[in-house]
Amino acid sequence: MFNGKMIYLDNASATRLDERVLESMQPYFFDTYAVATSEFGYSQGIEAREALQKAREVIASRLNTAPEEFVFTSGSTESSNMAIKGVMMALQKQNKNHLIISKIEDFPILYSAKNLEKQGIKVTYLNVDKYGFVDLEELKGSISKDTALISIQHANQEIGTIQNIEAISQICKGKKILFHTDATHTFTRMVIDVKKIPVDLISVAAHTIHGPKGIGGLYIRKGTPLTKWMDGGFQEFNRRAGLENIPGAVGFARAVELVTVEENEQLISLRDHLISHILAE
Repeated sequence: MFNGKMIYLDNASATRLDERVLESMQPYFFDTYAVATSEFGYSQGIEAREALQKAREVIASRLNTAPEEFVFTSGSTESSNMAIKGVMMALQKQNKNHLIISKIEDFPILYSAKNLEKQGIKVTYLNVDKYGFVDLEELKGSISKDTALISIQHANQEIGTIQNIEAISQICKGKKILFHTDATHTFTRMVIDVKKIPVDLISVAAHTIHGPKGIGGLYIRKGTPLTKWMDGGFQEFNRRAGLENIPGAVGFARAVELVTVEENEQLISLRDHLISHILAE
């Protein structure tokens, strides 16, 4: 057994929960633990609803969007499933049955695409170059009149390639095709302004920014067709059924608040320092 001090280098998979995040969550486990209710409900339920709304506002502001365009989920896996399957189910009724993704998407996208193929959806898997970049000309050439959605991740979870989602989103906008990106590894680390970049759906999560596991979200641009694929209640603007994870949402928002420009600059400096020393060996 290794008895020395472990150096953890797998923050791309999950980060340590910030103690300040845990502190923000605790009241919603032990004090305000009621189900979030409307303004006509009882006091503890109203407090839970207000906490949920405040958390939604904090997170949505990082995307420069309205709170009602942000839906809480159980994490990036659910967010991407919700986006891919929800859009394809909605637009299949309009004979839009073609999906385009890259070959290096994370599992939620890849396996959602494989599942949809079994249901008759046509899927194009784009090649990437040796650096992991999608060829924009190949992307343009893959578009057909049946294309409903293009899903290209913002940053790759293995090699860190950052795709040009600005250019991809403009291609989609020009062809009137919906665009989804998985921003699990870039949310708060890079500026994503949906007022400037016409992305229609964005998957995000808390576990990569020192927030809790099991909480994430999906940005859904107003007017985006999306079939509700989990039945039950009318939570999350009737987009997602199930009781809201109030402690998780509060923790997610606190984690977002704690990410600063200075911290991001320090991370870049540490990364560059590590790489330069490895290459020098």
